[in-house]
Amino acid sequence: MAAALSVPSMGWAQTSGSTLRGTAPAGVTVIATDANTGAVRQAKASADGTYVIAGLPSGTYHVTAGDNEAADVSVAVASVAVYDFGNGKAAEPGTTTITVTGRRPSVEMRSSQVNQLVSLHDIQALPQTTRNFMEFADTVPGVQFTVNDHKTSLRGGAQLSSAVNVYIDGVSQKDFVQGGSGFAGSAGVNGDGDAGNPFPQLAIGEYKVVTSNYSAEYGDAASAIIIAQTKSGGNKFHGEIFGTYTNENLRAETPSEKASDSKKGRAPNQEYGLAFSGPIIKDRMHFFVTWEHKDLSNQGDVYPGAGVSLSEAQALLPADVSSQYGPVTNPFTEDLYFGKLDFEPTPNDRIEASFNYRLEDMYTGGSGQSAKSTEAPYTNNVKRSDIRWQHSNDTWVNELRLSYQDTLASTSTTTAAPQFDYTYYPNADTSNPTAGAIALINVGGPGSGVGAVSSQKGFTLADNLTFSNIEAAGNHTIKLGFSYGTIDLFTQDGSSDKSNATYYYAVTADGVADTPYLVQYPNIVPGYTDTSVSTTDKQFSAYIQDDWQINDRLELNLGLRWDREEVPAYLNYVTPDDVVTGINSLFPGTSLTYKQVLALQISDEPGSPGINLDNYISTGSNRKAPNNFAPRLGFSYDLTGDGRRVLFGGYGRSYNRNVFRTLALETTKVALNNNPQIYFPSATNQDAFGPCFTAADVNPANHCYAWDPIYLTPEGLATLETDASSHEVDLLNNNLKTPYSDQFSLGIRNTLGEWNTQATLSYIKSYDTIIGRLGNRYSDGSYFQNGSQWGAQGVPGVGGLILWDNGGRDENLQFSLAAQKPYTKESGWSMTVSYTYSDAKQNNVAGINPYSVGYNQYLFDYPNISDYPMLDSTAVSKHRLVMTYTRDLPWGMSMAAKMTLSTPTSAMQIYGCQESGVSVCNSYGGSVQTIISERPKDTLGYKDIDLQISKNFKLPSGADGYVRVDVLNVFNWVNYDPNSVYFPSYGAAPVYTKDGPIVGSPFTVKLSTGAKF
Repeated sequence: MAAALSVPSMGWAQTSGSTLRGTAPAGVTVIATDANTGAVRQAKASADGTYVIAGLPSGTYHVTAGDNEAADVSVAVASVAVYDFGNGKAAEPGTTTITVTGRRPSVEMRSSQVNQLVSLHDIQALPQTTRNFMEFADTVPGVQFTVNDHKTSLRGGAQLSSAVNVYIDGVSQKDFVQGGSGFAGSAGVNGDGDAGNPFPQLAIGEYKVVTSNYSAEYGDAASAIIIAQTKSGGNKFHGEIFGTYTNENLRAETPSEKASDSKKGRAPNQEYGLAFSGPIIKDRMHFFVTWEHKDLSNQGDVYPGAGVSLSEAQALLPADVSSQYGPVTNPFTEDLYFGKLDFEPTPNDRIEASFNYRLEDMYTGGSGQSAKSTEAPYTNNVKRSDIRWQHSNDTWVNELRLSYQDTLASTSTTTAAPQFDYTYYPNADTSNPTAGAIALINVGGPGSGVGAVSSQKGFTLADNLTFSNIEAAGNHTIKLGFSYGTIDLFTQDGSSDKSNATYYYAVTADGVADTPYLVQYPNIVPGYTDTSVSTTDKQFSAYIQDDWQINDRLELNLGLRWDREEVPAYLNYVTPDDVVTGINSLFPGTSLTYKQVLALQISDEPGSPGINLDNYISTGSNRKAPNNFAPRLGFSYDLTGDGRRVLFGGYGRSYNRNVFRTLALETTKVALNNNPQIYFPSATNQDAFGPCFTAADVNPANHCYAWDPIYLTPEGLATLETDASSHEVDLLNNNLKTPYSDQFSLGIRNTLGEWNTQATLSYIKSYDTIIGRLGNRYSDGSYFQNGSQWGAQGVPGVGGLILWDNGGRDENLQFSLAAQKPYTKESGWSMTVSYTYSDAKQNNVAGINPYSVGYNQYLFDYPNISDYPMLDSTAVSKHRLVMTYTRDLPWGMSMAAKMTLSTPTSAMQIYGCQESGVSVCNSYGGSVQTIISERPKDTLGYKDIDLQISKNFKLPSGADGYVRVDVLNVFNWVNYDPNSVYFPSYGAAPVYTKDGPIVGSPFTVKLSTGAKF
């Protein structure tokens, strides 16, 4: 033990090991033998007859206790299985607290965690849209898995997707740069949010979903976590091969295809892969390898912004532009590799080494208001490797782990070209011409945002030590771990190539303006050279967890976790001299400095206490890394003493991460300005769509230039770089905190025959999401004048000011019911029922577009984050029901079904510009009257039934073959995208965009075949 404790104990890797415990005759040695690998673990029963075997991989174990009758016990991933030997023979099947001999558990009964298991049987049998193994997590109450525009997203409750974390073989897959966002949705892991899979499904054995109150060994999450264990090789050779195919002839038309009257484009989609495993040295060394490939022709939809129908938009635009609406094909390829080697040199030692590669190529663009002509190549590569040494004896287990990661996600283009954005102004002939502006379409090149890059690369060292069967007022299993990681992080916001400029054209009922009113282009600010940020992130953590079995009914789970992250790019950042000079210079037209004006308290703007800019000016030594302490407290009480009715609950605090891409904004935004906002007046009424109303306004100080066709070239744009104040200044609070959640839960689990049921009441409240707010102010310190904040002064001589603070909040009171009947060969069927009621609220409302919906990291409509109300969340439905069923059929056939029903999610609207007599007011939230959150009136926001039927048959040499048909969305129900909900008029209820994108799939048939041996 001294040797184990002397090991450098550092990483964020956690143990995914499970525990087998119970009672046996005192002094008897209990031996557990892995039925697959032959690995042996043992422990001696103490004087009171209790035994504990910790650090087990999940699987089926042949367990003996001296001369007592043997038993085969299933042990689930990251769980505690209990098996009691008594009176010289094993307990009767059905009397154990978590597992019945020969049956796979579906939930960890004696646990304070809110958890549920997803079995290998469900992964293999249930119908599936993707081969993302996390797709089955939505069979757990409170978890949503969404396929939107072929991008996947996983979230727990009302919290952000980036708050989720996934552990594979105990190793965190967290994305530190973008929070798992990839370039779209997320599940908190690298590259997630595209059409790919985070891990080969063939390699996943089973996984556990914990939605709240997880133990102290798990971190980097403030929402649900997934704990997955990969397959290992055994003493027999096994192989598997599969192939899946579908195309445009095997699916129904999408609403966009119907509206555009377009033929379905050729769209073959194929996925295939293989796995092979077996022994190298029987009972000692085994291997497992797998490879999976995707070659998809993802179908996207290009449609006008909310509030304009496709036919209206086509009538407003030139033919060469309007013809780019409708369905498009976006190719995607992925290769996934995984290999694992395990070695048991002694009964007390286990060594595992593994690697996995994820290699993806696709194109961004070709969806929403971005035409296919704007697409740019996207690459996502994730490489991870891990080596683990576990050493154990009768009373303790030590696990030492070294992990390595190398990830890269980037967009780039070799065909730089300008982009043309067309914006519709339906009120162009009124006194408020910019009200209700609607984006119609973007065509041409990829635009000024292309060139984003993120990467993380480095090592992690971790050590976890478990002491078992410690007697002190009961029985204790104590886990403690220490970790250290050094990860090189890199982020780049975009390219500096001016060829990728974006030109904005105003569209009115009279048509498209002859000249653009605005151009945005990549622009390296004079005096700056570095447009990217890199840093070496230092991550420290430690935890202690005591699972205290007070008696045979009551168990307490007591834990404390400490995390600290040091990000030099944030901690050592020095605010540039020109920014500090501008802040301390005179506010134009006043005798006060800019800093003094922002510190003024405004009597006619309640809740506006003024801003102390000293809180945002960094000297390189006035920022400190926070030390985050997270207590985890839980209990479970066996009401009947036989594990069939267990009351459980607890409280836990969980910290997520501040993503590096946000922490780097101070550097990237001030150096590379993708938003100079150069305006051009026009001889027509288009001059109303920028600050340059007449030729007299032409002045670089106003960002106004007379239009010249030369500005359509990079050389012409270079001549515009005369005004330093045209760029953006982002300042982060010097005392940023780490986002976290407080999780409370109380529930009861029951075993009723072959069924496990669970009823849980949870309350989760999240704090301190980072929000960007507009720092610009008028000369009297006010945020609004004449109903608008957009004429306010930025930092003199530098640019517009955005301040970043903690302030985003959400909360969710959730009640859930779950019932699971696990599959057994004897019964031939399985079933799960999952119902969730959510009363969720959030304050991080949509902020920039008054008709947008959902979460927004920028809040520009009120002066302070605290001014935003807590409204119904846009993240989660009020009611959600998911049911699955599998059944073995005669003649080697089987079937499975999945049904999902949920009520609509809310949409948020910011009402501004409605006051009479307001002379200046724009559609971006000036003169805000109210913010509302409302759900579309549809009874259901999502409904879907999927089916699967298979036929198994024998092949030569004893192999088993199969053919399979998956039918997705059997009734072709149209599930409109909640992200394209809009409010058609002031005071009207929100409605779905009926000819735009959908969530999930239309009616689709997928054909599969494969073989196993």
